[in-house]
Amino acid sequence: MPFNPVVLSTRKLKASMLENPDLANVKLLSEDYIGIEHLAFDLEAVNDYVLFTSQNAVKSVMEQGYRDRLNVKPALCVGIKTKELLEANGWIVKAWAHYARDLAPIIIQQFKDKNLTFFSGNIRRDLLPESFRANGVVFNEFTVYQTVLRPIKNVNKVDGLCFYSPSAIASYLQQNNITTEVCFCIGETTAESLKGVAQNIVIAKQPTVEATIQACVDYYK
Repeated sequence: MPFNPVVLSTRKLKASMLENPDLANVKLLSEDYIGIEHLAFDLEAVNDYVLFTSQNAVKSVMEQGYRDRLNVKPALCVGIKTKELLEANGWIVKAWAHYARDLAPIIIQQFKDKNLTFFSGNIRRDLLPESFRANGVVFNEFTVYQTVLRPIKNVNKVDGLCFYSPSAIASYLQQNNITTEVCFCIGETTAESLKGVAQNIVIAKQPTVEATIQACVDYYK
């Protein structure tokens, strides 16, 4: 009998993604294991450049009516999807990278003389702020959204799990264990959170949801 793996995505997927013919042999389930809540903030001094490390930060800024005030500022960002969202809403993106660790040296080398305004979430790594302080990059920061865990007990026997953030892993593990499941991760930071927890980890070729699903398809071909 053919093997038709069952894979749980820890993020709800768009219908167009589920209709992908490459998924014909994979039963893909999806649930939101984390939620995002936008945080109100008072936009004080805005510096020369604006910095976003996620789409959620961009969405929060726009929801609170700051798009037209901020999109006149050149932008720096983490993630191709963040870049695309910024450009679709009028920003000129001067530099971007898939990971914060790759963006940090670009900012230090090319934009050290520019003051930055950083829009972030309540859960973020210290890599960028520490790099800025160590290299004399002037910045201010606004926390514009928070991540909320939504642990759900998985009642289905699954062969694979798709994770898109360390927070989703933390949420999943509150109600579930990982044993023999193959874990498909959006990037290296997410994969690091599974060390000592999962035995089988596959990292997407690019840190996007689409590439994570494609990694799942390729694995089970």
